[in-house]
Formats: sequence, C-alpha cells, structure tokens
Amino acid sequence: MKHRMKSGAAYKNVFAKTGTVKGVCTLAGYAKAANGHNLAFVIMNQGVMNSSEARQWQDKVCNLICK
Repeated sequence: MKHRMKSGAAYKNVFAKTGTVKGVCTLAGYAKAANGHNLAFVIMNQGVMNSSEARQWQDKVCNLICK
C-alpha cells in the first residue's frame, strides 16, 4: 500500500490490506469519505490476468469512495 494512492481523494484516507493469489486480486479496509464518515469496503477482482490493471482499478474505486 505504501506505493499506491499517492494522490487524489484516497491519499491518506484509505487504510487497507491487499491480497493476491493466482487470478484474484483483493483490497479490503476503511476509507474516510469527504463528509467525514468512515466506510468499510472490500473489492475482489476475479479472473485477473494483469494484477497491475486490477490494482489501478481498485485505486480508482477508492478515490470515488473518498469523494
């Protein structure tokens, strides 16, 4: 996580744990929304051929959650 979400709404507002096994990429944790609410979330990408693309998509979702 230290190399992810270095800008945007998710920066310093997402506290999460990653998980990766063959074909599956996950991210679960807490996000602080712009209104101050803390939100729990889980993102599970299955059938992943390219883990970096899945992580980029997860980062975009986290930015949306924090807006």
